[in-house]
Amino acid sequence: MDNGVENLVSAWKFLKARVEKSKALGLSSEKAGLRLDEINRRMPCLEVAIQPIRAQRDDLRAVGGHINRALVHATAVLKFFDAIHGLEKSLPDPQSDLPGYLGVLKRLKEALRFLGENCGMAIQWLAGIVEYLEDHKMADEWFISSLKKALENLWELEGGKETGPT
Repeated sequence: MDNGVENLVSAWKFLKARVEKSKALGLSSEKAGLRLDEINRRMPCLEVAIQPIRAQRDDLRAVGGHINRALVHATAVLKFFDAIHGLEKSLPDPQSDLPGYLGVLKRLKEALRFLGENCGMAIQWLAGIVEYLEDHKMADEWFISSLKKALENLWELEGGKETGPT
């Protein structure tokens, strides 16, 4: 009889452990379900955010050259801008090194002139890409509108020397 009670206690402990594991699995699957529901709710927004361009692969290849040319100009302008910041940091004290100070100021003036001339060109190239994307219906209206707004901001920052795209 003692052996039968031990078997019952052992079986009870085994079943109790399985029930606890089952509860833990249930909670875990419930949490996973909640996460999946959240992902499903966010999915449409994420799809819009990561796929604003809806063109076919061949169309995207065709626009690649336009984008590369614009990015070359934009990258050059940004690198030059970084170089200007480097020059600003290297400005010597005018009281102790007036010729060095004037030399750095001269380079800064030339660099700023270069930037002023090339920022407009880089913005025009970027505007050309946006126009190409719009004309060939390669992106949705919201994405094109966002790009146009960014270009307007760039034109304003650039000083509005040239009329930007409308």
